[in-house]
Amino acid sequence: MCAMRPSRSRSFPIAAERQAVPEARRLVLTVVRGWDLQLTSETLEELALLCSEIIANAVRHTTGPSTLTVLWTGSRLRVEVTDTAPGLPAPRGCTLNAESGRGLMLIAALATDWGTTPTPTGKAVWFEMTPTATEDENGQHHADQQVPEKPTASTHRTAPRRTTLKTYATGRRS
Repeated sequence: MCAMRPSRSRSFPIAAERQAVPEARRLVLTVVRGWDLQLTSETLEELALLCSEIIANAVRHTTGPSTLTVLWTGSRLRVEVTDTAPGLPAPRGCTLNAESGRGLMLIAALATDWGTTPTPTGKAVWFEMTPTATEDENGQHHADQQVPEKPTASTHRTAPRRTTLKTYATGRRS
């Protein structure tokens, strides 16, 4: 098992406009790749999807400024968006084919953990991912320590069993 990497954090403002979503998603992926966290390509794809959802929700449902924070805790990758809207979001009961309203449902299905936290100026919505082991060119197995950290008080939490993007799309677990 590899030694635990030190914690790191980066924050970015998010403009309240649609084109901010892909730009902010690219920033997250650039930062995470720069931290060399040994993430699988599947984990990076899931990270991109969940970032798009959490950022789009902030842009769509708030009018004030938002901030995106990417945090490596040493064992988990956390993405958090703070905004000025006071209402805490909740997943809607929608179908897999729905054109909207699936963001929090995707986050709940794919993230290791997620939640919402009231702040003095609005709220924070966050999700966490635990990197999975990867193999390097020499066939050596790498994994970061996977000790769950206690998040701050939240209103929503996922079940400990993680769903993959493929499982979510097909509705079948392997």
